[in-house]
Amino acid sequence: MGPSSIIRRSLIAAIALLATTTGVAAASTATPGIYEVWGSTSDVAHRSYVQGGQVVVQWKDVEPQRGTFDWSSLYSQLDAYHAMGKDATVQINSTTAKPAWVWNLVARCGTVHGQAVPQYWDPIYLTLQQELVDGLATAIRSYAHPDTVALVRANPNAIGTELTMLPSNSRCSPTLSGHIASGGWSKTVAHTYFRNVMDAYRTALLPDIHVALRTEVFVTDGAPLTWLGAGGAWIMGTGSDIDYNPTRDAFDVFAHRYDSNGTTTGYWEPLPYEGHHNLVSWNYWRILLELYKGVSYIAVYGDQIRQGGNTQYRAAFDFANRFAGSAATPATAPGAFIALKQGRGRTAGNLGRFMVQYEPNTTSTPLDSNQGSNMIGPATQRFGRYARRINGGTARSWMGFELNPDFAAGVAGQKVVISVRYLDSGHGRFRVAWGRSTAAQRTVTKRGSGTWRVARFAVPAAAFNRRLAHSCDISLKALGASKDVFHMVEVNVPGR
Repeated sequence: MGPSSIIRRSLIAAIALLATTTGVAAASTATPGIYEVWGSTSDVAHRSYVQGGQVVVQWKDVEPQRGTFDWSSLYSQLDAYHAMGKDATVQINSTTAKPAWVWNLVARCGTVHGQAVPQYWDPIYLTLQQELVDGLATAIRSYAHPDTVALVRANPNAIGTELTMLPSNSRCSPTLSGHIASGGWSKTVAHTYFRNVMDAYRTALLPDIHVALRTEVFVTDGAPLTWLGAGGAWIMGTGSDIDYNPTRDAFDVFAHRYDSNGTTTGYWEPLPYEGHHNLVSWNYWRILLELYKGVSYIAVYGDQIRQGGNTQYRAAFDFANRFAGSAATPATAPGAFIALKQGRGRTAGNLGRFMVQYEPNTTSTPLDSNQGSNMIGPATQRFGRYARRINGGTARSWMGFELNPDFAAGVAGQKVVISVRYLDSGHGRFRVAWGRSTAAQRTVTKRGSGTWRVARFAVPAAAFNRRLAHSCDISLKALGASKDVFHMVEVNVPGR
């Protein structure tokens, strides 16, 4: 853990402490950044770029009889993370089966994807979930090192772990004692249960244990936004995808709105990536999407975590760890960046942190790799899933970028480094400017290597005050007839 991570962790913990009710301990806040899911503790222990991992227990194992809990698996897994000085997310699943005793209390409603379905809208079933979550809360509070728990991932545990939707013609069979709840299944029933079970997690765990509620509870299930805010619930999502995914991007928009301004804190897991093209690029751009949204805890599957020996993967993980956790604090952030893209869906457009492009679609031309199948530049480099191009001598020869005013004020008079990632194709030239004087401009001459390269410029005393055209702070200009393709503009603050 680097000094900047320690500072961010301490700052967030201090804010959380001030925000809690007098006399009630605040939850400690784990180090933001990359967290492994569906891997092994050894992946986490021996990789410095992984901030923490995942603890999974099954409901049937931790509650073999109603009200009788066995938390030995939870504790042994947490002990392993505590011993390595790292944190872990915690979740209770029921992926393969519910506890056998459940069927003595709740009717069965067929199967979905091979999983037996309880009549989860029966009030008895919600009571069982409340008892389970209360038991988990007590177990964490009783654990010798509760700070090892980064957050609890709230699961509905209705159909398997994740699902709630049933076919419209589903029928339920009573228990052996003849019990069955009145009323059939409907989408309204599903939304109500989902909201109620998320509330059970919220009330059982807060304020001293962070809990990440599934974002759909706010987007589709009617949960009030008052559940968020200082000392309130965090949010989470699964199925994150940088490629076009209209079933998930509504949750991305919600996260960007409420994570990036500090209303809440986000934890996000990726979509299973089988079938995606160019996983090096997919992993990197998906991380950029999470940072754009303001997500602090970015989950990555174990088999991609183990690719950290590949410099392209490692650089993506390091970038995430550098910027995660700073979305709501521009004045003290380690930097600002903008990744240039268009794409489709609700998150179409550039992915930026404290930097925006002036009229991107009238000043530049977006480029697309068709979801990684035709990469822009070398397929072995992570950058070229998307890009933007400017053409010298045309109306689209210049791009300008505005910095967040709080970020700009926070770096005034300090040394910063401006980095521009460009495709070194052809032999033209482009100019980078951060002021009107010649001392605040540099010309880059391309070498024609065909690879993505980076040009860096140290600015000894930053004075960003929107002095360039259209009130921009940084600009790129294609010179002559040069055709210049760019991936990212970044401002780094050394020492943060």
